[in-house]
Amino acid sequence: MQDNRRTEANILGYQLDRVEGASQWATRYEVLGPEDNNVIASFPDRPSAERFILLRELRGCAPGIRNPAY
Repeated sequence: MQDNRRTEANILGYQLDRVEGASQWATRYEVLGPEDNNVIASFPDRPSAERFILLRELRGCAPGIRNPAY
């Protein structure tokens, strides 16, 4: 069986694809990375996939360990 893949959105460089399987219940959303377009995560619904993208980018912006100023 072959899956039907359709790009739903590009969010912050990540590609969000809707993948439909043989049955109507086999729909999932896959997130492809911005660097090499490999699948980095798969989710049963779109809001979860979008949340993953945003949280992954926010983690990259989080400040590192701060040294106290003396």
